[in-house]
Amino acid sequence: MKHHRLKSGQKYPYWLKTTLILVGLSLLVVVLIYGKFILMPLAFSAFFAMLLNPLVKVFEKMKMGRALSIILTLLVIVICVAGVLSLISAQFIQFTERIPEVTEKLKSVSNDAIILLEETVGISQEEQSQYLQQGINNLIDKSGDFASSLVSATTNAFTVMTLMPIFIFFMLYYQEMFRTFFQKLFEVKGTDSKVDKLLDRIQEVTQNYLVGMLTVIGILAVLNTTGLLIVGLDHALFFGVFASLLAIIPYIGIIIGALPPLLFALLLTDSLLTPVFVIVVFATVQFLEGNFITPRIVGSKVSINPFIAMVALIIGGELWGISGMILFVPLIGILKVVFDQIPEMKPYGYLLGNSVKYHE
Repeated sequence: MKHHRLKSGQKYPYWLKTTLILVGLSLLVVVLIYGKFILMPLAFSAFFAMLLNPLVKVFEKMKMGRALSIILTLLVIVICVAGVLSLISAQFIQFTERIPEVTEKLKSVSNDAIILLEETVGISQEEQSQYLQQGINNLIDKSGDFASSLVSATTNAFTVMTLMPIFIFFMLYYQEMFRTFFQKLFEVKGTDSKVDKLLDRIQEVTQNYLVGMLTVIGILAVLNTTGLLIVGLDHALFFGVFASLLAIIPYIGIIIGALPPLLFALLLTDSLLTPVFVIVVFATVQFLEGNFITPRIVGSKVSINPFIAMVALIIGGELWGISGMILFVPLIGILKVVFDQIPEMKPYGYLLGNSVKYHE
């Protein structure tokens, strides 16, 4: 049966094309908002499935069978993640032992601030106490909503963590079925079809990006920890690893990760040079990460321009929170790969890209 296609020369009015694009984008936003409960774990699972596929193939070459290979791969990942979490937890427990000390320091700082305000601004301690009381009352009023949101977020996190291994298993197990589905949907036949090349390209880009990001996180963990140890900051391993893990959030992750050690240095160290040295450490690591580490390791695997990346970061954070900030940048990169393979969509791929020169 022949496929009837529209003639390439057929044109549509600009207003119609623009309207359809706006309607499509609006529907996409609605789907992303209301489908978050299933789309977010599916997106994470798809990324991890593509990342783990090479390891599954290694076990398959050992004649272990696909199901057993996937189970062994998941076990290896669980063991590695458990080891990292155990290391971080041990450091975190040591850090929590100093919370009373942090509390006392905060009280001292707040008392000094009250005295400073009274001397410079002329606000009496009674007035400051009234303002503080009003702030506490507002905080209590909003604490119920915050607690509900926290419980909801925790429940969602446990749900996602429970579903992800199951999703990853079936995505890896039925990988060939999904490939065949897209072949039948967009192509008549042929293993060397454009669909195959597109799927291979998407998997290659995603794998390279994820492996590159994991490598960058490892290097940043070593640099952060080494720098904080040289500075002499306590719990350097915890702060260094924590800040490196936040680097998975593009552009702002490292900045957010630098705040806890900076506050710790300000509150619990006697020297004013220690916070300055902490800033120098993270500024240096940020410079190395942005100019040498990430460009050389991740390179142009997800070659979208910084402006589009920032827009994706903001939209992802607004729609899906922190998960959206992590997912939307590589998702835009995959979308660019798809656009580059479709002649009619190449201008959009060019707009997302990082190259000023247009390649036909």
